[in-house]
Amino acid sequence: MSASQKGFTLIEVMVAIMLMALVSLIAWRGLDSMTRADQHLQASSEQTEALLRALNQLQRDLNMRASVELSVPASLQADKTKPSGLAAVTVRSSDSKGFRLDVIRSAPVAADGLQRVRWWLKGDNLYRAAAPARDRFPLPAAKDGVVVLTGVSDLQVRIWEADKGWRQLSGNRREDPLGLEVSLVRQTAQGVERYRQVVGPLW
Repeated sequence: MSASQKGFTLIEVMVAIMLMALVSLIAWRGLDSMTRADQHLQASSEQTEALLRALNQLQRDLNMRASVELSVPASLQADKTKPSGLAAVTVRSSDSKGFRLDVIRSAPVAADGLQRVRWWLKGDNLYRAAAPARDRFPLPAAKDGVVVLTGVSDLQVRIWEADKGWRQLSGNRREDPLGLEVSLVRQTAQGVERYRQVVGPLW
């Protein structure tokens, strides 16, 4: 080839284009993989945060419960209509997703008295309802619940008994248990996840 004919041949140009296309494809697949991994981690993080918020709120409600004798502010103790034997914590559970937890706890503002809080499972959603606080009996019922956790496929409760240890609460009702263990199963995009929350001793 003479000096006046120097340059790239058609084959060389086609090979260069093919190499550039191959490098671009590899780079795109890598970027797509990183994007999917980021989306996966973000979704998993959001699900974990929702779970922690729900379990922390459950723990807080139980920690702020009234005592076994329902020790209350003076304004409540002086109320002649105060019912006797009122349980601060009542839990119900059954194999047919009949979980329900009722708590009488201190109001967020101590001077406001007490309030009723209810947790229950309906379908695959875990709900929580908090009634307005009141400084006298009867306390308003907890209504208008909000979903605090989704995708709950199963929820089981065990209670602690001083003479028997942990006992499965299935189809029964128990007032003021010494300890409480909540086990739940969630269906997520990442698969089946199992969690356990132990609260106790309660008294």
